[in-house]
Order: sequence, then structure tokens, then C-alpha cells
Amino acid sequence: MKSRYGFLLKFEFEYRIFISLSIVLLTCLISFGLFPETDPLYRSVLKGTPAENLSPGTAYLTASLIIIVISLLRMWSGSLLSSEVVMTFKVRTDLLSKEGPYLLVRNPIYIADWAAIFVFSLFLPPVGLMMPALFYFHYMRLILFEEGSLGEIYRQDYKDYIKSVPRFFPAPSSCLKFFGEIKKFKVNYDGFRHNALYILFVPGFAAAAYFDNFIYALIIGFPGVIDWAIVHTKIGVEKNKQKKSKVFDDILYSQCWEDPQIDRIAFKINSDDVVFTITSGGCNALTFLLDDPRKIIALDLNPHQNYLLELKIAAMKNLVYDKTLRLFGIKRSDSRVMLYKELRELLSNKAREFWDNNLKKIEKGLIHSGRYEGYMRILGKVLTTLIGRQTINELFRLSTGYEREKIYNEKWDNLRWKIFTRVLLSRTLMSLLFTGDFFRYLDKNFSFGKNFAEKVKYAVTKLPLRENYFLTYILYGNYHPDYLPPYLSKDNYEVIRKRLDRIEIVSGSCDGYFALLPDSTISKFNFTNIFEWLSPTQFENLLSQTIRIAKDRSVITYRNLLVKREHPAGFNDRIHSDRELSRQLHSRDLSFVYDRYVVEEIYKEAVPCYTELLR
Repeated sequence: MKSRYGFLLKFEFEYRIFISLSIVLLTCLISFGLFPETDPLYRSVLKGTPAENLSPGTAYLTASLIIIVISLLRMWSGSLLSSEVVMTFKVRTDLLSKEGPYLLVRNPIYIADWAAIFVFSLFLPPVGLMMPALFYFHYMRLILFEEGSLGEIYRQDYKDYIKSVPRFFPAPSSCLKFFGEIKKFKVNYDGFRHNALYILFVPGFAAAAYFDNFIYALIIGFPGVIDWAIVHTKIGVEKNKQKKSKVFDDILYSQCWEDPQIDRIAFKINSDDVVFTITSGGCNALTFLLDDPRKIIALDLNPHQNYLLELKIAAMKNLVYDKTLRLFGIKRSDSRVMLYKELRELLSNKAREFWDNNLKKIEKGLIHSGRYEGYMRILGKVLTTLIGRQTINELFRLSTGYEREKIYNEKWDNLRWKIFTRVLLSRTLMSLLFTGDFFRYLDKNFSFGKNFAEKVKYAVTKLPLRENYFLTYILYGNYHPDYLPPYLSKDNYEVIRKRLDRIEIVSGSCDGYFALLPDSTISKFNFTNIFEWLSPTQFENLLSQTIRIAKDRSVITYRNLLVKREHPAGFNDRIHSDRELSRQLHSRDLSFVYDRYVVEEIYKEAVPCYTELLR
């Protein structure tokens, strides 16, 4: 898409609304300006047929009924996506619908628009046929641009979808699939408000039938199109002007900051399991290989996280253990770029391009390449200054919680520490360093610094200290060579190396990817803490999708860092929380920062919830 042709397609997509309106206005000007006395096209088509004497009123009313059907198709299609996807000036690839109208054709909104344009052209002079012809050419170019973007994200799944559903005009087989979906018809407010642009043509054609003049259909119907164009432009421009989320600018996490050991206990993975996990730093996906699953799906909305996992996999496949530790940044090395060059041809084009342009990250070491890890290094240096290296070393030498708590109270929890947690760890500063979306659903009065200070005290005084590679990294800027994450342990290296091909990497959203999967596909779901980024409605929608693609008795795990999330009561007959196991595992979570750890089980068939069973 970097060629001149690709640039033109991109330009045409981003300015499609203005191009569409220009085609309509040009056609109308030519039709009414140059051929004012010419019979409408539908008259020319009907000449010599039994319907030649069809009254104009009947033609207009028939058109009105067709417009109703077209409007319902468009509103249904829009309801399955949302205005943020339909109206944005950029291609959105975070959702790919494969239900309802998207079984009729891959582009039901375009075919609905084209059908409406074709109906309008029938009431213009024959030259009006240029309008549907130009729209078809225009839409084919838009579709080519969209398909290129979707194909890069969804790959084989999208290829399979292309094979089964026609691009633009329906086929007999797709019509049968579509008619089977009619019972699922639904239109929400967003779908109605932003896709009812032809609805005023319904009374417009009725008025045209009464006055026997097409101009009444245009006068009454066109304000709906203008309203849609204004709203479309407003939403599109706003989305286009929004600063790109910092989540997608770069690698946010070069390590996973969730303890995979408690997930492994909750999951009890076996050789038949398909495990879904958020990619993040890739560490958890690699760790789950120790339990011999059939497949691991690592998904992340941020493609840079997946580029990181690609490189980690390439390293573990092709480098000896010592070189892997050097490339990752656990051991000192001046030759990391040389090690990368041994691996770069094994990466996908996009991953290779990213790393070629970020060799400084390679030089630092892979586990040090994330924005979050940079913040942790700053935090560690500040802690060393405030607390003192001697105090930190003393804590790591002590084995009992009582001794460590005494040191913490006497030497750590001083005035400097209290001021520090309220400033450097304040919500204001965190919002500058990380995307504000993370705090969207958090109480405005919540003190991140105070909350974090309490968790640090718990980690330092209650949890195992030497074995806690999360805390070691924060306080020392690297792992202790004797206490590495499970996937980097020398004893586990060869086991993981042999199973690396079982990892499938996906860039995109959970709901978009889940929509591509058949029912009962996945048996274990590691959602980390992504639910805190979602609104309650998005959370419920994702749970509904999860239930559909989950196998019976599938296990879900996720964390609550700042925002409480647990399945709503409406899911009690399908999702059961194991609160006791959740509490036990949370108490031993080395990743200490999370408020809650949630373990839940999915039942494919509705069963009585726990409260009902106790009655």
C-alpha cells in the first residue's frame, strides 16, 4: 500500500463521503440540466413489456417499499459494527463481523447503498445509470483497500471468509445463509441513528406517487442524507483528530507482569487444551508451553507486543541458552545486534521492519525494551535513593516475614517514601506516561500511590522475596540469575523450544478475533487485566462471545488492578466463580500489584447458579 496506487486508494477511502456526494450531485445536475424532458429510465426499461402501462404511483410506492428493505439491511449491518467502525476515516480492523448481513455479502452496507442508488437512478433519465456505474467502480476500490488491511490482520481466517461469502453481489448460497439469520435481526440506537439515511425517502416516494413527480422524493428524502453526511463527517473527523493511543505507539510491556504460576494451577492444562492468552510481553504464552497444551493463541491489540513475541520465539528456537539470555538482556553483551541479525530473516515482514528501525531496543536487551520497564527502572533508582541499597540488600537476605516487616517499618516506610508514592505514583503522572484510557473506569478519588504503597509493603514483608523476579527487577533492574521466570529457566528451555510451533500469534481485538472462531474452540482463557480497559457493556459483550467459543467447563482467569470486574449476575447460569480458589491463588501471587485474582468456569448449558443450589 506504499505505492502511488496504494496512496490513491487510501485517499479515496478517507474522502469517500465527499466523493459519493459529488457523484450524486453530478448525476442529478446532468440529468435535470441536460435531459429535463426525457422519460425516466424505468419507463424505457418497461417499454414492450406487460408492465409498460404501470402507473407512476405504483412505481413510486414499489420504490418506497424497496427503500424500507434497504434501510433495514443497512441499519442491521451498522448495528453489528458501530458508528466508530463504519464512519471513521481510517480503516478499522479491530472487528470483523461474520453474522447476519455479513453472510449475504462481505460488504452489506456498500451493497445497500448501491441498491438505493440504483433505485434512484430508475427515476432519472437513462443517463442516470452513470450513478450506479460510478458507485460500483468507487466501491470496488474502497473494498480492495479494506480487504488489504483486513487480510494482514486476520490472514487465513479472512481468506476462508472470502471463499465462503461473495464480495458485493449476493450468490444463491449466501442468500440461503442470510435467510437463516433473519431471526437474529436486531437494530440498536447507534445502528438506527447512523444508518437511516434513506428513511425519509419512504414518505418522499409516497409524496412523489401522489404528485406524480420524482422531485418530491428528493426534496423530502435528501435532508436525511445531508444529516447523515454531517454526522458522518463529525464522527470521522473527531476520530481522525484524536491522538493515537500511546498503547499502540511502541512496545508497552517487554515482560508479562502477571504471575503465570497461579494461572497454571487454575488452568490445570493438559494435552487437549487450546489456551488463549493476551500476548503482552509473551512470557506467559511461553510459560504455558510447559504444561503441554495442544495450542496457544497469543493475541494483542498492540501489534508491537506480537513483534516482541516473534523475536523471543525466534531466539529460543535458534540460539543456545546462553545467547538467548544475552539477547534478552539478562546477561551482559555487546553483540546483541549481531545476534538479532542471525534471526531477522525468520521474522514476519512487519516484525523485521520494526526491529530494524529499533536496534537501540535490541542493544538494551529485549526484556528492557518496553515503556513500562523504563518506568520501572526509574522507579528502582528512585527507591534505591529513598530507601538505600543497604536496606534493600538487607531485606533480601532475611528469610522470615517478621524480620522483614520490622526493617520495612523502621527503614522503608519513612517520610520520603510517603511523599514519593503520592507524587511519582500519582494518577496525574501515570496518565502522562500511559494512556488515559486505563483510568477511564476508575473512581476519580482513587489514590494509585497509596494503593501501590500498600502492595509493596505486602510484597516486601509477606511474599517470598528472593524468588520474586518481579520485585527483583524493580529493585535491581534485572532478574537474579538463580530466580528467573519459568520460561527462562535452564531446566525448562529445551521443553519449551520443542513446543514453540504451537503458539499462534494474532494482532487484533478479542471480540474481532472471537467472531472468527467456531463454537467450542478454546478451553482456557487468560485475560490478564484487559477487562479494566472495557466499559461494562463491552465487558458483557466479550463474555457472551467467550461463552460461545468456549468448550464446556472452560476456565477463565483475569486480574483486577484498579477497577473491579467480575461477571455480571445475568451470566450466573453460565459462568461460576471459584472465589475460594481465587483467594488462595491471589495470596501467593508474586506479581503483588493486583487487587483481585478471578478464576471462573464456563458451562455451555445453563445450570443453576450457586445461590440456587444452596437453597
